Amino acid sequence: MRRGVGAWVGCAILLAGVTAAQAAGHELTDEELRIEMGSNRTLASYVLRNGPPDLAEASFLADRPPWDKYEVRLYYVDMRKEISFARAWILGEPQISMVRNERPLTDEEVADLQSRARSRGAYARGAARGGRMGPAERAEEAARRAEAAAGRVEAAADMAERAADRAEAIVAKMETSSPRSRSAK
Repeated sequence: MRRGVGAWVGCAILLAGVTAAQAAGHELTDEELRIEMGSNRTLASYVLRNGPPDLAEASFLADRPPWDKYEVRLYYVDMRKEISFARAWILGEPQISMVRNERPLTDEEVADLQSRARSRGAYARGAARGGRMGPAERAEEAARRAEAAAGRVEAAADMAERAADRAEAIVAKMETSSPRSRSAK
Protein backbone atom coordinates (compact mmCIF):
# COMPACT_ATOMS: atom_id res chain seq x y z
CA MET A 1 0.00 0.00 0.00
CA ARG A 2 2.78 2.45 0.90
CA ARG A 3 4.60 1.69 -2.34
CA GLY A 4 1.48 2.53 -4.34
CA VAL A 5 1.07 5.86 -2.53
CA GLY A 6 4.76 6.59 -2.99
CA ALA A 7 4.52 5.82 -6.71
CA TRP A 8 1.51 8.12 -7.09
CA VAL A 9 3.23 10.94 -5.19
CA GLY A 10 6.35 10.48 -7.35
CA CYS A 11 4.28 10.64 -10.54
CA ALA A 12 2.48 13.75 -9.30
CA ILE A 13 5.80 15.48 -8.55
CA LEU A 14 7.17 14.51 -11.96
CA LEU A 15 4.02 15.78 -13.70
CA ALA A 16 4.17 19.06 -11.75
CA GLY A 17 7.81 19.52 -12.77
CA VAL A 18 7.04 18.91 -16.44
CA THR A 19 4.11 21.34 -16.31
CA ALA A 20 6.25 24.01 -14.64
CA ALA A 21 8.97 23.54 -17.26
CA GLN A 22 6.42 23.93 -20.06
CA ALA A 23 4.93 27.05 -18.47
CA ALA A 24 8.36 28.70 -18.20
CA GLY A 25 8.98 28.18 -21.90
CA HIS A 26 12.09 27.17 -23.76
CA GLU A 27 14.40 29.03 -26.09
CA LEU A 28 13.91 28.33 -29.76
CA THR A 29 16.84 27.55 -32.01
CA ASP A 30 17.04 29.27 -35.38
CA GLU A 31 15.62 26.15 -37.04
CA GLU A 32 12.71 25.94 -34.58
CA LEU A 33 11.95 29.63 -35.19
CA ARG A 34 11.90 29.00 -38.96
CA ILE A 35 9.44 26.14 -38.41
CA GLU A 36 7.22 28.39 -36.30
CA MET A 37 7.41 31.08 -38.97
CA GLY A 38 6.18 28.50 -41.48
CA SER A 39 3.02 27.90 -39.47
CA ASN A 40 2.37 31.48 -38.29
CA ARG A 41 2.16 34.02 -41.12
CA THR A 42 1.96 37.03 -38.79
CA LEU A 43 5.15 35.95 -37.01
CA ALA A 44 6.91 35.35 -40.34
CA SER A 45 5.98 38.76 -41.76
CA TYR A 46 7.08 40.51 -38.54
CA VAL A 47 10.49 38.81 -38.58
CA LEU A 48 10.92 39.56 -42.30
CA ARG A 49 10.05 43.22 -41.70
CA ASN A 50 12.07 43.77 -38.49
CA GLY A 51 14.90 41.27 -38.81
CA PRO A 52 15.65 38.22 -36.69
CA PRO A 53 15.17 38.58 -32.94
CA ASP A 54 17.98 38.44 -30.41
CA LEU A 55 16.12 35.61 -28.66
CA ALA A 56 12.95 33.63 -29.29
CA GLU A 57 11.11 31.28 -26.98
CA ALA A 58 7.93 29.22 -26.91
CA SER A 59 5.74 29.45 -23.79
CA PHE A 60 2.77 27.40 -22.69
CA LEU A 61 -0.59 29.21 -22.84
CA ALA A 62 -3.03 28.49 -20.04
CA ASP A 63 -5.83 30.40 -21.77
CA ARG A 64 -9.06 28.83 -22.80
CA PRO A 65 -9.84 28.01 -26.39
CA PRO A 66 -9.65 29.21 -29.12
CA TRP A 67 -5.93 29.82 -28.42
CA ASP A 68 -3.28 27.31 -29.37
CA LYS A 69 -1.33 25.51 -26.61
CA TYR A 70 1.64 27.87 -26.76
CA GLU A 71 2.80 31.28 -27.93
CA VAL A 72 6.09 32.37 -29.49
CA ARG A 73 7.84 35.34 -27.87
CA LEU A 74 10.44 37.39 -29.69
CA TYR A 75 12.90 39.60 -27.84
CA TYR A 76 14.57 42.57 -29.54
CA VAL A 77 17.10 43.79 -26.99
CA ASP A 78 18.22 46.94 -28.84
CA MET A 79 14.62 48.04 -29.33
CA ARG A 80 13.83 47.02 -25.72
CA LYS A 81 10.82 45.10 -26.98
CA GLU A 82 9.05 41.80 -26.33
CA ILE A 83 6.34 40.71 -28.73
CA SER A 84 4.38 37.46 -28.60
CA PHE A 85 2.47 35.66 -31.33
CA ALA A 86 -0.19 32.98 -31.03
CA ARG A 87 -2.63 31.13 -33.22
CA ALA A 88 -6.36 30.74 -32.67
CA TRP A 89 -8.36 27.68 -33.66
CA ILE A 90 -11.33 27.94 -36.01
CA LEU A 91 -13.26 24.82 -37.06
CA GLY A 92 -10.66 22.51 -35.54
CA GLU A 93 -7.66 24.13 -37.25
CA PRO A 94 -5.20 26.76 -35.93
CA GLN A 95 -5.94 29.19 -38.77
CA ILE A 96 -5.76 32.69 -37.30
CA SER A 97 -2.28 34.04 -36.55
CA MET A 98 -1.99 37.25 -34.58
CA VAL A 99 0.10 39.40 -32.28
CA ARG A 100 -0.99 38.45 -28.79
CA ASN A 101 1.03 40.90 -26.72
CA GLU A 102 3.65 43.63 -27.15
CA ARG A 103 5.48 45.36 -24.32
CA PRO A 104 8.68 47.24 -23.52
CA LEU A 105 11.46 45.47 -21.63
CA THR A 106 12.72 46.66 -18.24
CA ASP A 107 16.41 47.30 -17.56
CA GLU A 108 16.67 44.03 -15.59
CA GLU A 109 15.08 42.06 -18.43
CA VAL A 110 17.42 43.68 -20.98
CA ALA A 111 20.46 42.72 -18.88
CA ASP A 112 19.20 39.14 -18.48
CA LEU A 113 18.39 38.82 -22.18
CA GLN A 114 21.77 40.22 -23.23
CA SER A 115 23.58 37.62 -21.13
CA ARG A 116 21.33 34.81 -22.40
CA ALA A 117 21.77 35.91 -26.01
CA ARG A 118 25.56 36.20 -25.65
CA SER A 119 25.81 32.76 -24.08
CA ARG A 120 23.97 31.29 -27.04
CA GLY A 121 25.91 33.41 -29.56
CA ALA A 122 22.80 35.12 -30.94
CA TYR A 123 23.72 38.67 -30.00
CA ALA A 124 26.44 38.96 -32.60
CA ARG A 125 25.20 42.22 -34.13
CA GLY A 126 26.45 44.30 -31.22
CA ALA A 127 29.02 42.00 -29.65
CA ALA A 128 31.96 44.07 -30.88
CA ARG A 129 30.77 47.01 -28.78
CA GLY A 130 30.04 45.14 -25.57
CA GLY A 131 26.46 44.30 -26.51
CA ARG A 132 25.54 47.69 -27.96
CA MET A 133 25.32 48.64 -31.60
CA GLY A 134 26.86 51.91 -32.57
CA PRO A 135 25.24 54.42 -34.91
CA ALA A 136 26.97 52.96 -37.96
CA GLU A 137 25.82 49.40 -37.19
CA ARG A 138 22.27 50.58 -36.47
CA ALA A 139 22.22 52.53 -39.75
CA GLU A 140 23.51 49.52 -41.68
CA GLU A 141 20.93 47.26 -40.08
CA ALA A 142 18.16 49.78 -40.84
CA ALA A 143 19.39 50.07 -44.44
CA ARG A 144 19.32 46.27 -44.81
CA ARG A 145 15.77 46.14 -43.43
CA ALA A 146 14.67 49.02 -45.69
CA GLU A 147 16.20 47.37 -48.75
CA ALA A 148 14.49 44.08 -47.94
CA ALA A 149 11.17 45.89 -47.42
CA ALA A 150 11.57 47.72 -50.74
CA GLY A 151 12.19 44.41 -52.46
CA ARG A 152 9.03 42.96 -50.93
CA VAL A 153 7.02 46.03 -51.98
CA GLU A 154 8.37 45.78 -55.52
CA ALA A 155 7.47 42.08 -55.69
CA ALA A 156 3.96 42.85 -54.41
CA ALA A 157 3.57 45.63 -57.00
CA ASP A 158 4.62 43.22 -59.77
CA MET A 159 2.08 40.67 -58.56
CA ALA A 160 -0.64 43.34 -58.46
CA GLU A 161 0.24 44.47 -61.98
CA ARG A 162 0.04 40.89 -63.29
CA ALA A 163 -3.32 40.43 -61.54
CA ALA A 164 -4.63 43.65 -63.11
CA ASP A 165 -3.47 42.49 -66.55
CA ARG A 166 -5.26 39.17 -66.06
CA ALA A 167 -8.42 40.97 -64.91
CA GLU A 168 -8.34 43.25 -67.98
CA ALA A 169 -7.90 40.24 -70.24
CA ILE A 170 -10.88 38.50 -68.62
CA VAL A 171 -13.06 41.61 -68.94
CA ALA A 172 -12.06 42.02 -72.59
CA LYS A 173 -12.90 38.38 -73.26
CA MET A 174 -16.25 38.75 -71.50
CA GLU A 175 -17.09 41.86 -73.51
CA THR A 176 -16.36 40.17 -76.84
CA SER A 177 -18.30 37.02 -75.98
CA SER A 178 -21.34 38.57 -74.26
CA PRO A 179 -24.74 38.52 -76.05
CA ARG A 180 -24.98 42.34 -75.92
CA SER A 181 -21.75 42.82 -77.84
CA ARG A 182 -22.96 40.44 -80.57
CA SER A 183 -26.34 42.18 -80.95
CA ALA A 184 -24.70 45.62 -81.12
CA LYS A 185 -22.78 44.57 -84.24
